[in-house]
Amino acid sequence: MESAGELERVTDLVDWKYELGARSRRISQTAPALLFENIKQYPGHQLLTNGLGTYSRIAIALGLEATTTFREIVDAFRRRLTHPVAPVSLGESPLLECVSTGNEVNLEKFPVPWFHQSDGGRYVGTWHLNVTKDPENGLRNIGVYRMQLLNAKTTAISVSPGSHLARHLAKAEKKGEALEMGVAIGVDETLIMAAAASPTYGADEYAIAGGLSREAIVLSECLTVGLEVPAFAEIVLEGKIRTDSKVMEGPFLDYAGIPKADPNARIFEVTCIMHRENPIFRGAAIGLPGGEDHLLFSLLSAADCLDFHGSGIRQRIQNGLLKKRAFNLFQYVGRLRQLLAGR
Repeated sequence: MESAGELERVTDLVDWKYELGARSRRISQTAPALLFENIKQYPGHQLLTNGLGTYSRIAIALGLEATTTFREIVDAFRRRLTHPVAPVSLGESPLLECVSTGNEVNLEKFPVPWFHQSDGGRYVGTWHLNVTKDPENGLRNIGVYRMQLLNAKTTAISVSPGSHLARHLAKAEKKGEALEMGVAIGVDETLIMAAAASPTYGADEYAIAGGLSREAIVLSECLTVGLEVPAFAEIVLEGKIRTDSKVMEGPFLDYAGIPKADPNARIFEVTCIMHRENPIFRGAAIGLPGGEDHLLFSLLSAADCLDFHGSGIRQRIQNGLLKKRAFNLFQYVGRLRQLLAGR
């Protein structure tokens, strides 16, 4: 991104509480990605936002020229979806440079942002991967589910009722067991694209991401759970989602631009943290019309692989608006749905 003039290094002191999120939202669809290099209370740490904030950066993430048109990006994306590349395993990983387990686990050592004043707290998971397996057949799923920091060892995780993760949780709950999960922060953007898409249940998103990047995703085994995570992620959290209790999560300023809470969120207990030396934290300030989440949604919608897990009529309306890149109307429909639902 930097070589293409698509990255701004923010060197002045920025507070992780509110200010970082506000700075991330002061953008347009021609603004660069932001790499914060001077975060209050976190000297030496870095955080990236707006990585996919322009279609030129989406093109770069797919290995295309920055000048590639949206239509050409969609065509390339569609072709690559039909040619998945199976992942490969790696014995050693840069993630092993720093490992914390047990009492050493501390999520607060990272510059986790409090993105917006209406948010209920800091969010460790806004642009990341959630990796789980079906407790019955071992089928893997990779998704993106927001995660609020509760304390140094615990987060909340909001799970869409119709999602593949919800299926995994239901099966684990039926067996009376917690569900193992890995969380990868700071990964190749093609992994985020694959995780945010809506393949059929049981499809391997790692293979889909391999097809999108045209090379195999390299995986490494977790240390305390039986899962595989991207070997070249910046940060990985390991642990278990409790199925015996729920917690209030949020509110969080979501894609519709209004705060939304989840009273049925689950609790994720972290058993291990692995990360590179001097990791770059990745986050996203959601809620801006035409923000990076909306641009990604528009790509997935144009490629007919976006699922909002809800009413078929609403799906058609929202996908239609995204295909036209009518982001303000897309937000309005999302707000109307939430208001009618009494949220």
